[in-house]
Amino acid sequence: MARIRSVHPGLFTDEAFAAVSMASRVLFIGLWCEADDLGVFEWKGLTLKMRLFPGDAVDVPSLLSELAARDMIRAFEHDGKRYGAIRNFGRYQRPKSPKAIHPRPNELTNFLACDGRGIGGPLNHPRDVTAADRKRRQRGNERMRHASAVTHSESDTDQPGRFPTFSEVSRQMEDGGGNSVAKATGVTAPAEPPAVTALPVDWRERLFRQGLASLQQLTGKNEGAGRALLGRWLRDARDDARKVLRAIEDAQEQQVAEPVSWIEAALKGRPAQRSDSMSFLTARA
Repeated sequence: MARIRSVHPGLFTDEAFAAVSMASRVLFIGLWCEADDLGVFEWKGLTLKMRLFPGDAVDVPSLLSELAARDMIRAFEHDGKRYGAIRNFGRYQRPKSPKAIHPRPNELTNFLACDGRGIGGPLNHPRDVTAADRKRRQRGNERMRHASAVTHSESDTDQPGRFPTFSEVSRQMEDGGGNSVAKATGVTAPAEPPAVTALPVDWRERLFRQGLASLQQLTGKNEGAGRALLGRWLRDARDDARKVLRAIEDAQEQQVAEPVSWIEAALKGRPAQRSDSMSFLTARA
């Protein structure tokens, strides 16, 4: 049974996708619809021909071989039947209640991107279509972290010996707390415990954790080379880790073709040109 799938705009400029014939491109998109919710389809040339090319004289087995040669799909056998697996299927197709209809060998779990992260090489373009999509996803993650922190804070409220936070002390004052007991009885109330303030954000730690991961994804460099770049940029930015992190995030958001030179220009205050040729070809480590 065919299914509704999503087509990512980055697919059309992917190196492997652009290198195959037009009929193979149509077939590849059609395979998304024919595959089950884990990205596995039955490798049946005649059946696929009737479903995807009912009015065209095309050789589907040859097209399947062309896609396999580019490592966009892989064939495997199970109980005498032949199946195909679609590369990085789970990275871009997210059914709400996925159902596995066909068998899936464990060795193809990463190839299918069952964890949603995808593997390097072909068909590994960024998942966010636009910068707005990326911001929306980040805001959703922030809301989840905030909700988790609030729940944890509320669970600690009744613990003995716990100091109230600044906001709790403020609420007590607004509700008539504070020294109201002392005013009513003439007895000196004990001093309020010191408020516990939130720790400041460690931007340097975030730069070498979050920023390093983004930089490696942008450039394909290993960890050592990435740390060397961050150290140099920190020196250029007078140890302003937040500024360096923002420059990396902007480069990732705009998907620039030359991220290193773009970031260096941004840190030096020169206008960094946005590249119109978004590259989806670099393997992500």
